[in-house]
Amino acid sequence: MSDPRRLLDMRISVGTNEILVRMKTEGGLQPPGRIETLEFTRRKESWVAEADGHFYKIVRKSDDPLRDLDDPACIETAMREYSEMLFLRALDNGVCRPERIDRACIVYPVLTGPDLRNVLLRGSSSGEREAPLDCAMRLLARLHHGDATAYPVKDYRHHNFLAPTPELLDRMQGRQRTLVVTGFEARNFRFDRNHNAWFFFDPHHVWRGFPEEDFARFMVSLLMIRGRRRGPRPWTGFDRFRLLAEYETFAPVKLDKQLLNYFLLERLAMRRFHALGSARRMRRTVRPLGIGYTRLCYRWLDRALASQRF
Repeated sequence: MSDPRRLLDMRISVGTNEILVRMKTEGGLQPPGRIETLEFTRRKESWVAEADGHFYKIVRKSDDPLRDLDDPACIETAMREYSEMLFLRALDNGVCRPERIDRACIVYPVLTGPDLRNVLLRGSSSGEREAPLDCAMRLLARLHHGDATAYPVKDYRHHNFLAPTPELLDRMQGRQRTLVVTGFEARNFRFDRNHNAWFFFDPHHVWRGFPEEDFARFMVSLLMIRGRRRGPRPWTGFDRFRLLAEYETFAPVKLDKQLLNYFLLERLAMRRFHALGSARRMRRTVRPLGIGYTRLCYRWLDRALASQRF
């Protein structure tokens, strides 16, 4: 029997090789086209631009978007995201469908409305906040129905930021695995006025793991939705029990509360690890202030999470 994961890797590899072969037969780098004329904005892991109703995203590896556009490693990463987004879109229309891929550049339609972060922070009523959150929970539940056999199994014994206890590992042993979409966070949702609907974008990575991880990740992303620049206080304007009820209404399994509480702590530990790492890389003159402020933010988050457990 064929290994689904091997078949997925082969499809991505074949797609990448086709692009590289085309580049070679056309004399190395492709001649300047539409993408080369765009003004790209630098982000942490990508270059982005908008033009004529299209959103262009180049996987970032260097300080030059045009160099990254033709880089084989960037092309492979873009092919993986493109393939995963098509797969997730086939599971639910709430996933933004990529229009095409050109070397390391994925082209999406422009979503014409506000992002979820702004709606949650500026919503004047609970209804304005609850409707998009309910939509996100229904989408997550439907994604968890998807066939995860083509994706690698996450080993939680070794790949974690907070070691699970032996009791938790025992609970994991008999737990049903689902798709895990590591980009499933509040910041990766945007409303589109053309379709009058919310869309999810940027899957980051897709694994085979436990649904509690995705639910916990989304909850932690809500607590952190203000961002550190707006002050250390977490955002708590959501009802975790409502989120859970909406998810479980459509999900393939009920969530294990002990595992869910563990993943809430583990996902926050992951965020703390990377945030402190970024603070320690600041200029020497501001580094102590950055580290101190980051620790203050996470003390507030620890307190908020203690009141949000199940």
